[in-house]
Amino acid sequence: MCLPNRAERWRSSSSRLIGLYALFFVAWGAVFTGVLYWEISRYLGTVAERTLMQRAHYYQKVDDANLAAELAASEAYSIPGIDAYGLFEANGRHIAGDLLKLRSSLPDDGRVHYLERGLSIAVPREEQTRSSHALLLHRNDGRILILARDGGSISAVGGIIEQALFWGLSLTLIPGLIGWQLLRRRPLKRVQRLQNCTERIVSGNLGERLPLSNRRDELDMLANAVNVMLEHIEQLMLEVKGVCDGIAHDLRTPLTRLRARLHQLQHLQLQGSDAQAVSLAMEESEAIMLRFQGLLRISELEDTRRRSGFERFDVHTLLHQAHEFFEPMANERGQTMTLQVPADLPPLSGDMPLLFEALVNLLDNAIKFTPPGGAIQISAAGQGSEVLIKVCDNGRGIPATERDSVTRRLYRGDASRQEPGHGLGLSLVAAIVRMHGYSLAIDVPPTGTGTCVSIRCPTP
Repeated sequence: MCLPNRAERWRSSSSRLIGLYALFFVAWGAVFTGVLYWEISRYLGTVAERTLMQRAHYYQKVDDANLAAELAASEAYSIPGIDAYGLFEANGRHIAGDLLKLRSSLPDDGRVHYLERGLSIAVPREEQTRSSHALLLHRNDGRILILARDGGSISAVGGIIEQALFWGLSLTLIPGLIGWQLLRRRPLKRVQRLQNCTERIVSGNLGERLPLSNRRDELDMLANAVNVMLEHIEQLMLEVKGVCDGIAHDLRTPLTRLRARLHQLQHLQLQGSDAQAVSLAMEESEAIMLRFQGLLRISELEDTRRRSGFERFDVHTLLHQAHEFFEPMANERGQTMTLQVPADLPPLSGDMPLLFEALVNLLDNAIKFTPPGGAIQISAAGQGSEVLIKVCDNGRGIPATERDSVTRRLYRGDASRQEPGHGLGLSLVAAIVRMHGYSLAIDVPPTGTGTCVSIRCPTP
């Protein structure tokens, strides 16, 4: 079990909730802004149309001879750059007004039209082609009068609305994100504490309980339910363990007596089949005793109180001792045993004799299941904050379907049933690894044949 990385923490419920809220708020703000812009644009367009129609009705009542003077006088009441007019000859020549050019495509239907571009309006010190609401009128004398009202105010209103939306989003989302970041830190810390506690429980410390806070919220309700479950599991495990240990311990005494009597029979002058039967019975009793001793040994290792005696030790020393101990045995079988350990490995914390016992079982299996002429390799490497110890061989290997089962007590694969043993070696290794908080993995070496057992050891 490991804590989620930074990318995975964004997938938490609070992160998703704030993300959905942000998307909803942005979408709603965009819809609101669009509707508001459309309503204001329609309103301003209606105002412009009414204003132009009123002006058109007024100028229709003015005589052609007095029209130019009346238009010039109306400029005193017009807003510069907003209201404009243009008086043109029938051939399009400009006579008077702010509109400098005649747009012949403007319909002559007595209605106001909105033009994106096309009317040249003379503003102070410059000439611009701007969007406008425009109305074209034909006078009785043949002249053409165009009345216009600047449509840029709609764009200006749109810009104001966009700025208002931007500041509204900023003032909502930024404090919301800051508050969310501050509010989610406490639940994340609580989840991390729960995960750390769960890791200790998974490593074998069944007496550990999930921490509770004073808030008694949903996390506390869940943690309390898990604690109740852990209490029942611990009680059941202790009862089963006690029964198994009691049976193994109680059977040792009659088995010891049986072995003693068989040993006495061996000293008698038995002949032929009787001597052979006693010898086979003696071997079977020895095998049964070794199995019970192995079971009791695993039960002893599963008691986590031994962790209090952990000390720092050097990985080089551990692996060199194991290599020196088993290299002569491998040479006798015609096997090659190599050791690859870098010089910069950090120290580990644990029980060095127990880890040596685990390596003894792994190397014993490697020698047992590797044919003459085979190769066995012991290696170690640093990987970040961990040390990876491997024992690899090119023997018959363990089928993929059995790799999860070989660490169970008394389990023996189909290919190893004819070999001597009790099915407790890898169980003992798994118990030692689990007691140290390490992880065990069984795989195939890069060569594609054999077995590679890896022990991943976090550095203290």
